[in-house]
Amino acid sequence: MSGYGQQPQHGQQHQQYYPPPSGAPPQQGYYAQPPPQQYASPLYAQPSSIYAPPQYATDPLLNAPRPGKVAENYNPRPKYNDVWATILFFVHLAGFVALSYFSIKTFILHNTTPAANGGVQSQFTLDGKAIALLAVCVVIGFALSIIYLLIMQRWPRAMIMISWIFSIVLYFVAAAFYAYLGSYIAAIIFVIFGIFYALAWFWWKSRIPFAVIMLETVTSVTRKYPGTVMVGIVGLIVQVAYSIWWVITVVGAFQLFDSNSASCRTTTQQTGGSTITTTQCTNYPLYGIMLFLIFSFYWTSQVIKTVGHVTVSGVFASFYFLDGTPAAPTSPTFSALGRALTTSFGSICFGSLIIALLQTLKAVLRNFANDSSNGFAAFLAICAVCFLNCIEGLVEYFNHYAYTEVAIYGKPFCAAAKDTWNLIKDRGIEAIINDNLVG
Repeated sequence: MSGYGQQPQHGQQHQQYYPPPSGAPPQQGYYAQPPPQQYASPLYAQPSSIYAPPQYATDPLLNAPRPGKVAENYNPRPKYNDVWATILFFVHLAGFVALSYFSIKTFILHNTTPAANGGVQSQFTLDGKAIALLAVCVVIGFALSIIYLLIMQRWPRAMIMISWIFSIVLYFVAAAFYAYLGSYIAAIIFVIFGIFYALAWFWWKSRIPFAVIMLETVTSVTRKYPGTVMVGIVGLIVQVAYSIWWVITVVGAFQLFDSNSASCRTTTQQTGGSTITTTQCTNYPLYGIMLFLIFSFYWTSQVIKTVGHVTVSGVFASFYFLDGTPAAPTSPTFSALGRALTTSFGSICFGSLIIALLQTLKAVLRNFANDSSNGFAAFLAICAVCFLNCIEGLVEYFNHYAYTEVAIYGKPFCAAAKDTWNLIKDRGIEAIINDNLVG
């Protein structure tokens, strides 16, 4: 019995000298602890999990939809957004058309009827030489733009470097020009910008390969869909035609309201035995009409430009999400243009209204600074203009991405602006640098 009592100790001694059988389960979890054996098996057992898109934010280019797969967030049939802005824009446009009708009638009357009774005839003329000069400038500018686009399509990397060097040279040439004129402060400013731009090459050159890829992608899409170039050309023609119409309307409105609605006040002063009579005229209706015309020009011009931007963004969205799929439109340019002029038009008018209000306020402040006899007040007005310039630049840059959200996802302007703000907070500096390189 005593021998059986010692058996556990004898067994423990044997366990200390002999390893456990190979078929026995591990007593201390040796095979469960090393992490490589935990993670190696899913890689081979579930290979599809490798290609699953990550659920956290990362570079959008890395998460691009695979060919033949439509992105879930792309909205090919958005609803009408910001309808109030569309209605407001067309109401304002109807007011401009009505005012233009009476103004152009007055303009034609003043330019076809000789001045009578010593009256002053309008000096607004546009002779054949001016028209020829304008046409030559337009043709040369258009030809140079096309040549630059073709060269950029062929040699994107070289053109980025050449454009950068050319910009630096232009800064120093401008500095030399202002120094020659005696404007040394302006010359110093251009020298500083030239030096900064030259140093930026060493800071940003690592991003040039990405900019080259972006340019190659963009130019390949423009070659595949030449309608994107035509959108820009048509937009330019519409803008020029509207500008001519607006100028004639402004001149006619000035002639229509200048003498008929002025409120004049005559004052008499006795100075040194002599009588001085002064007449001050205030034409509030003319001021109001001119303010409306300035606002109308800024708003309509912004809408024309933004329609082109949203259309081109829609074409690139169709290429990115739908190329090679049955859902791809037969004519991406017309499809994107239709969306820009219908469902997204309210968002375009909304964003353009913000820029137009800022530009109108700047025009009022500039006019006040030019006409003010108080130097301190004029100085404050110019400072306000500089501040508004900074705000306008930020809003325009912000709207550039917000309009892209509108074009791709069919969002209202406020929702697109909110998402754009989150994007800029996440990758703002990278976006600015890449835009500078590609642009």
